Amino acid sequence: MTFSFAAPTSTTGSTPVDAAVRAAREQVTAFFAKELAPGCAGEVLDQATRVWEELDLLKHQMVAALARIEASGQLLDQGGHRDLAKWLRHSFAISAAQAGELASVGRADARNSMPDTIKALESGTLSFGESAAIVKSVERAVEKRDARDNEDPDLFRAKMESGLLSFKEMRPNTSVSGIGQAAHQLSTRLNPNRAELDHEAAHAERGAKLTRTFGGSFLFQAWGSAADALRLEAALEGYANPYDAEDGLSRSQSTYDAFCNAVGFAQSHQKCEKPTTAAAVINILVPATTLAGLDGDDPATTRDGQVVPTSAVRELLTDSLVRHLMVEQNSGAVLDVGHEYRVATPRIRAAAFLGHTTCAWQHGCDVPLKWTQADHIVEWWQGGTTSADNIQPLCSTHNRLKHRWGLRRDKKRWAGRTRGRPGRPPGPPVQASPLRE
Repeated sequence: MTFSFAAPTSTTGSTPVDAAVRAAREQVTAFFAKELAPGCAGEVLDQATRVWEELDLLKHQMVAALARIEASGQLLDQGGHRDLAKWLRHSFAISAAQAGELASVGRADARNSMPDTIKALESGTLSFGESAAIVKSVERAVEKRDARDNEDPDLFRAKMESGLLSFKEMRPNTSVSGIGQAAHQLSTRLNPNRAELDHEAAHAERGAKLTRTFGGSFLFQAWGSAADALRLEAALEGYANPYDAEDGLSRSQSTYDAFCNAVGFAQSHQKCEKPTTAAAVINILVPATTLAGLDGDDPATTRDGQVVPTSAVRELLTDSLVRHLMVEQNSGAVLDVGHEYRVATPRIRAAAFLGHTTCAWQHGCDVPLKWTQADHIVEWWQGGTTSADNIQPLCSTHNRLKHRWGLRRDKKRWAGRTRGRPGRPPGPPVQASPLRE
């Protein structure tokens, strides 16, 4: 297949595209340069979102054309690079990650390898970043697939694409990080032996190294399987010092202190037959059928979406507490576990957070689940229950923002009214939604 590109009819900087871009830039600049009037912040935010969406579409059309130039071989002749990502990085002065993101979407469009994802991008269903996350995750999974279980790469690619688009449709507010985690879980399900093989390989290559420096300090490095990482993370969290905002310690310093605490505990309790409390807590969600060894079911995962090999789960079960969590088979909804108290109990949090890996903010947020708070979707003081279907994980920033939005909404609702005036009942409480405020 050959590509032809018409020579420009005018000098650089004076094409119709240049004129249109300049005119659009002048209008956008004039809008955002205006002095912000009271109460107009919401409109400015909405306009910024719409401008960003248009930029996504422009980037898509541009990189699709550039990918066709790369495929034709003219990128090397005219641009000095064989690889589109390298050309983008050099020409646009952007990071390697950004260049790779742009190139991946452009190539998917030029090769027509993922038509449904490109169609969703063009229709506005997916943002450019979400499309890039799906394309990169799918291509990575195709490269790492087990050819014994999935001989046809095109069929495997189609399965991955369809699964991730369905996941995004069911959870429209999932973050880009959530898409990557879903891709990892889907790839594990389509490659039933992949997780076990990776676990065995990582365990076989495990190691640790303690190096002393000439300055009197040291460097400790360790590497191994993901299952061992879970044990180590849980132990460090269990031995971490109580949080104190006045300490001023960095995350690395807190981790170091926790590591030393664990070492000290091990040295001082060598003769203890049984510890009084659990040294570490690891929460893993594993379907009973998966644990029993049946193929085709969802893999075992942590609260953060990390896939755990079934063999590693069985190892951990030897000295672990098993908690049964019942869900509805078709929808996956967790059964209600009570609503008498405002503060969510650990059982309610576990049920409500099932299926989430990050903050559930409606516009997307990558804050990990373990750093989120249990937020009432319908506020408790408005009649919302402390139950699994009314609790969602929100980071502290978005929890406060949701509260402020609620106050602003109520102020608008009561504007011009006198509370308690005869003939004007207050009405029912506003029923907020987890997806829309």
